[in-house]
Amino acid sequence: MFRKLRNWISNFGLFLVIRDFQNYRDWIRIIKREIANPLSKFNKFGLNYNFFYNLYVPVSLDDGDKDLPDKIKRLRLVESLAPIHRYLDEDLGFSEYIVPEFNQFYDDENKPTLTYGVVYKFAFKKFSIQWLIKWIIILSILLFIFIHWPIISTVSKWISNLL
Repeated sequence: MFRKLRNWISNFGLFLVIRDFQNYRDWIRIIKREIANPLSKFNKFGLNYNFFYNLYVPVSLDDGDKDLPDKIKRLRLVESLAPIHRYLDEDLGFSEYIVPEFNQFYDDENKPTLTYGVVYKFAFKKFSIQWLIKWIIILSILLFIFIHWPIISTVSKWISNLL
């Protein structure tokens, strides 16, 4: 019976959302620990973080890569980021929660440069605005039902009459 109830509740994703927040809290704790250690790979790679603990690092390609096609430039960029990816995956263990985002910088004349800003964002698996709105609607309907119809008092009277 409890297994069926847990499966029903997990279909709404409540357990997954709680796990998302636990993992995000672990992510923040690990980032703080890595920042505090001056010998960590975090500081070695020159990673920075913002208020939401999104990691970012600027990466520049060699001047010899200037004439290469964009696809090859992106491939070189990913190759140069391989140690950081391994660090986030193997050392920190957050590969399935981290999403990289690549942004190319432009100069004053709006021409693309060989410098990229790479941002690693924590991605929640289940929690989203859609999930939040769904739960607000469900709880609002339940609250409306409990306020306008005396369901709990009626059930308690039935139970007391049975006993």
